[in-house]
Amino acid sequence: MSDPYLLPLARAAAATYVPSAVCWLQNDTRTCQVFRSVVAGHPCFAFGGTQTFREWLVDFLALEVPCFQHADAGPIHLGFYLDIRSAIDAMCVELASLGWPSFLVAGHSKGAGEAVLAHMELKARGHAPLATRAYEPPMVGTAALTRYLAGDDIGWTQTANRAGPDIVTLVPDWPEWEHQGVLMRLLVPDAYGIAQKHEVAAVLVALVA
Repeated sequence: MSDPYLLPLARAAAATYVPSAVCWLQNDTRTCQVFRSVVAGHPCFAFGGTQTFREWLVDFLALEVPCFQHADAGPIHLGFYLDIRSAIDAMCVELASLGWPSFLVAGHSKGAGEAVLAHMELKARGHAPLATRAYEPPMVGTAALTRYLAGDDIGWTQTANRAGPDIVTLVPDWPEWEHQGVLMRLLVPDAYGIAQKHEVAAVLVALVA
């Protein structure tokens, strides 16, 4: 595998689902959780996926996509953007205290969408991550976001089997919305249904196959 961060950051994203995992930061509305670790010698911030009813409401809004016009990156998903703002503030404080080392960002599902927007916002603040990996993300912006992030080290995964790709990666299905970064398509068993195909466990199995 030529991508040195794809599997390690997938494991960091998977660790956010471990019941005993303690999040480093949770926003006031409990719709965004960030988990702190070290990956390949770099500080890593992994955005947690959907685990609560409130977060399911945020995910539901991914289909209707209330937008925010970002000054640098164009239309972006407002719900996810609002969720991550306090996390970005905390990340900046933490990284500044460490002298701004190179750092990594990851996430799965909703957390993957948040990870892409976190990369965007950190870049806008002058401190882009070394690399970001988004596992099974929804789309969170348009070609304007793609242009803004062009040249940055961003990758995303899409599992697929005979029934088609993970449906979460296909929303919203508007022509102007798209994914950012390099796509890694992952084949999973045809026996996997819609939910199982989306799970971070399916990503890990495909990556180590």
